[in-house]
Amino acid sequence: MAEDSQKPHVVAAEADAILVRRYAFSSDLVTLTDGRPAEAEAIRTVRTHIIARHIDDGRRGLVVCGPTPGVGCSFTAVNLAIALSQVGISTLLIDADLRKPALPEFIRPEVVPGAKPDAADRSPIDRVHPEVLPNLSLLYASDLAATEEDLLGGDRFRKLMERCLRDFEFTIVDTPPASESSDALRVASVVGYALVVARTHVTLIKDVTALAKQLQEDGARVVGSVLNEI
Repeated sequence: MAEDSQKPHVVAAEADAILVRRYAFSSDLVTLTDGRPAEAEAIRTVRTHIIARHIDDGRRGLVVCGPTPGVGCSFTAVNLAIALSQVGISTLLIDADLRKPALPEFIRPEVVPGAKPDAADRSPIDRVHPEVLPNLSLLYASDLAATEEDLLGGDRFRKLMERCLRDFEFTIVDTPPASESSDALRVASVVGYALVVARTHVTLIKDVTALAKQLQEDGARVVGSVLNEI
């Protein structure tokens, strides 16, 4: 994580205090740097397909999921969210991996010393980090609160997603590996659409096929797939 990539950002204001955060950006955000042009261009190609075949049809959300750990699901979700924001689409990225959150590994928030902390009773939608980058807002797993079962499996998450899909032009949800929990399937059933991520020499075709079948059985439509390389 590059420390010199930090920037201050006002995220909330109250009568007596302003909450300021700065963010450290990882070098794995290939859509922000010039160091890995081939990977950045691949993400932009995915962006083009998502815009043409998904967003232009009026769909406002997408779950990014993988069959097993280590396929680059979070890498794909974060970079795709940034790529969409770069063409002027108001984008919200949600980290729904409540067991092993990955978003802070890519964009790490740090509260400036002396700033007033968030109120503990604020709802998840009120904890969204707005405009971390132009047109890009974030909701960290730690800000989703509650237990996994209480949140992802209930009406609270459905209502949260309805609000997010209404307030932002596009919402991307990063999820944990399907082999480790059913969270990805539950989230996809709410959002309705999924992008499956695999990795060369890591992912088995049968695992991708099984995940796609499970998603469809749970009412989510698979809109495409991404193959990451080692």
